[in-house]
Amino acid sequence: MSSSDRVILITTANAKGGRDEELRRLFASVAAFREARPQALVDHHLLLQCCNDPAASVDSIGVPGDVRVTSDTAQLPLSVARNRMLETVLAQEDLDDALIGFPDDDAWYPAGTLEAVYDAFRDDRDLDLWFCRYGSAATWQPDAPWQTPSLQQVLSFASSNTVLLRGRILKSVRRFDETLGLGTPARSGEDTGFALRAFREARTARFVDARMIGHRDFDPSIRAKYYGGALLAIRRYGGSSPAGLWALGRKTLVGAALVARGELPVSEYRDALATTARG
Repeated sequence: MSSSDRVILITTANAKGGRDEELRRLFASVAAFREARPQALVDHHLLLQCCNDPAASVDSIGVPGDVRVTSDTAQLPLSVARNRMLETVLAQEDLDDALIGFPDDDAWYPAGTLEAVYDAFRDDRDLDLWFCRYGSAATWQPDAPWQTPSLQQVLSFASSNTVLLRGRILKSVRRFDETLGLGTPARSGEDTGFALRAFREARTARFVDARMIGHRDFDPSIRAKYYGGALLAIRRYGGSSPAGLWALGRKTLVGAALVARGELPVSEYRDALATTARG
């Protein structure tokens, strides 16, 4: 078996979060991929948080027997939870050509999407990073063009759910920034920082401007909540290139617009700017 046959998925879920049905949908989409690509060796890691009885939770959710389940009684910051599973993955050999994904517990792969990306990574050994949009009505769209992304497209659309990358890139990026993301004061930005570093390391990256991975639709009303972390991630990982500096300036103006519309308190905007200035 070639390492290009390997698919490694990393998911974390709150055992008491009420998303059992959504998790089963994710597992079903992965099972459909296994059936469509029987040569693929899928290694799905699941960390159950707020979990006092792992066996009971696994039985209640209906976790397939081939999913590698670990648990913690606490609710961990999202970046910390992912890094815990990444430690196990990064310790493995023959990782360079594996396909890596980070589907949330409420994400899923429409039939055709994961298969197409898997095939593309096997056929083009320079392809290191792929991403698309997400949405609740996502479908595989075979006629949607694959394009070379701009840095701004990475910032706008490369979330943990939509990014699929080659193992050699994971070995370079290695971890999510544990000072960013849900469960930290920043509240967001871990996806952005990770994607920016992967984009910087990728030999070839492709973006599909279509909703081809399933996830609940973005709620514009929460933009202000996640503003500070996203701004800090751009500052840390966007680089000093003209595109990176432009993206930082653009995000700063977005914050000012949120303040003007009453969505972001002035005090939070000032705190975000001050934190970003410190890096």
